[in-house]
Amino acid sequence: MTAPDPAPSPRPGALDGIRVLEFTALIAGPSCARYLADHGAEVIKVERFPDGDVARVTGGRPGSRNAMYVQHNGGKKGLCLDLSKPEGVAVALDLARTADVVIEAFTPGVISRLGLGWEELQRVNPRLVMCSISGFGQTGPNAKRPGYAHLAHSMTGWLALQFLHRNPPENPRGPGVALADVVTGITAFGAICAALLRRERTGQGDHVDVSLFDSLFVANDDTVQRYLLEDRVEVFYHPVHRTTDGWVTANVGPDFRAWANVCAAMGRPELLQDPRFASQRAVSENRDAAVAVVRDWLATVTTAEAERRLIEHHVVVGVVKTLPEAVRQPQVQARGLLKRVHDPVLGDIEVMNTAPRFTNAECSVRGPAPRLGEHNDAVLRGLLGYDDAKMAALRAAGVLIEGEQ
Repeated sequence: MTAPDPAPSPRPGALDGIRVLEFTALIAGPSCARYLADHGAEVIKVERFPDGDVARVTGGRPGSRNAMYVQHNGGKKGLCLDLSKPEGVAVALDLARTADVVIEAFTPGVISRLGLGWEELQRVNPRLVMCSISGFGQTGPNAKRPGYAHLAHSMTGWLALQFLHRNPPENPRGPGVALADVVTGITAFGAICAALLRRERTGQGDHVDVSLFDSLFVANDDTVQRYLLEDRVEVFYHPVHRTTDGWVTANVGPDFRAWANVCAAMGRPELLQDPRFASQRAVSENRDAAVAVVRDWLATVTTAEAERRLIEHHVVVGVVKTLPEAVRQPQVQARGLLKRVHDPVLGDIEVMNTAPRFTNAECSVRGPAPRLGEHNDAVLRGLLGYDDAKMAALRAAGVLIEGEQ
């Protein structure tokens, strides 16, 4: 288990004082807003009426809180507002007047039909930064198509790089992580921060268009660029080798010094006299043979022995850990990558913390994911100054809803 959290830091977050209005669901949009919240922004999540973010139930156990929702919505305030009614749209516009950022993840065109598009929002708040997250972007032949991570994995060439371009090719299969969603959340977070910086310099808001397809397409090392330059597909797959009791990833490079260190770790210095392995060029030309030597040696030692000997000789090596092993390894503890929060439904739980560490600012998950409509009153009364009569009218019109989960 993680250690008890220390006393709250007196340091402000880098985005303290920034207010975000979020109209998103599932992973890409919510993760972007969660990053903003981790940096101190006040995030008001407006969920779909009447059931809320679909992540509340996707893949979860009936009657419980779903892990996807818990992870990507920590530290937010929660509203549930019916945007199909004029009264609900009026509330959203009131909130937008007070916001610095609006994030929406509807299919392109929907937010405008609701009366909350960029044109409407900039009229009520010219300094607003609006970020639209979609499957394929606001333009192009696929713009109106629904977008999900598995479509981006397939259509950007990412799955082909993982499987079809191997020798021999393998049947494509989905990864265990919604990679396109996660990459898009990070991309949108960075773009929003850049737009906020520009606004502080110019006083002008902006509309940012981020898509799952675009974000994953450009999230590449050099394989796509090599194809563009040389009209060939060449993919380097980091080798994973079996030991007597597990798996490790270790390579023969990237330079000759690294190869010499591998030979020393194996107790095979004589390999450096072998013409196939005696220079950087020779190792590059005989990489498969060099990798085979390393693979054969690793098959004779335990994972712990391989890791110890390779680290002692400054060779880059990583043990392939199961999820339970990865979560409980000392590095996770030392970096504070898990944090305890008090969830309003589940009680004390561990959640994924945020990754960056600042010297002069606080960056951390700020609390649990909200219950459905948990902060309807707190936000609308406290932020917008709605009185009892106004709140009663909204409830009578069926615009607001609260739930237990």
